[in-house]
Amino acid sequence: MRNRVLLALFHFLYMGFRMTNSDRRFHHILRPATFALLGVLLASCASGSKVTLPNVVVGETTSQDVSADGLAALNRFRASQGLGPVTIEPRLVELAKFQATAMATRDALTHEVAGDFISRVDAAGFEKSEATENVGATHQSAEAAISSWTRSPYHNENMRLKNAKYMGMARADSPKSRYKTYWALILVTD
Repeated sequence: MRNRVLLALFHFLYMGFRMTNSDRRFHHILRPATFALLGVLLASCASGSKVTLPNVVVGETTSQDVSADGLAALNRFRASQGLGPVTIEPRLVELAKFQATAMATRDALTHEVAGDFISRVDAAGFEKSEATENVGATHQSAEAAISSWTRSPYHNENMRLKNAKYMGMARADSPKSRYKTYWALILVTD
């Protein structure tokens, strides 16, 4: 129950909700009250209870390491930008598989579904590294994902991480989910 309340509160805080004109007079009360309730719920979380995203399983999910397939396309792109090549790092492959699987399992295309990105990278032993992550969906191959990301300003910038040395890339398939195929690419400097 608490998880549903937290998700509803986050939705309200970040997305807002549609109000009628008569509701607007209460908005100055509702938002502060929501923050206060959220604070109470988060404090109860700190007391030892664990809050997790609901596990919305949309059917069987499989994941695979596609780093070798994506490496050539990524390094071609990086070379075209005057940047050095990257190599495959097994810990990043596992992080990418974890992220892609979490998105496919929960039918959500987001960086946060498997936890905060920086925390995940730090936990894998890259706490002193610069790191970037691209996520995507529906691409039919690793090369198609890389190609698509080159045309997106933010994804393009991530793949141009100046001193990147290592990468990991994964794909997760979930035939009953909205996007069917989910992708994650992680780059780190050292």
